[in-house]
Amino acid sequence: MPNSNKFANEGYTLYVVGKHIEVTDALRNYVWEKLSRIERIADHIIDVHVVLDAQKLEKSCSILMNFIRFQIKVNAGTDNMYASIDKAIDRVTKLIRRYKTKLQSYRNKHLSTVDIHVNVIQALKDDLNIINDEIEAESARKEEERYKLHEIVAKETMPLKTLTQDEAIMKMEITSDPFLIFRAEEDQKMKVIYRREDENYGIVQVQ
Repeated sequence: MPNSNKFANEGYTLYVVGKHIEVTDALRNYVWEKLSRIERIADHIIDVHVVLDAQKLEKSCSILMNFIRFQIKVNAGTDNMYASIDKAIDRVTKLIRRYKTKLQSYRNKHLSTVDIHVNVIQALKDDLNIINDEIEAESARKEEERYKLHEIVAKETMPLKTLTQDEAIMKMEITSDPFLIFRAEEDQKMKVIYRREDENYGIVQVQ
């Protein structure tokens, strides 16, 4: 069972969650001390969620830092939890320093948004590819027909924000998300920006 610690700093709340690891006072205070350095270069922090995960070969630290109109998400892993915390904090610090001016103007900007509808698709079961040789061909065909299409298990709505191309790239940088759907401020077209394997970005116009 994960264990968590919640405590408030001046102006924001810090949550520390441990997965496969106990969040000791030493770890909690270390995270607190490291984050206090970020307060000097960042303001208007709403809350910070830190997840410490200890696997056999890797100790990882994930940080989600929420601001008024944006969030920063980073993850770092090493063979030492304290080193992973240092690495994650360093990434947050670099992102804030790199985009501080843009983040401030982005925070003060009136963002135009519309809602888009999203279908949540159920993943195919891994065992569907395993067909018993003793099953008759017709039965196997019917089972394949039954499961070959992904099933829509839920519908949800998400905001579609109007952003400049630079703002879209910035959001990809500070969240590490694989893609982002947005309406381009320059031409009001709906676009998708995605992260390529070579760490560059591709932009697809879908409307």
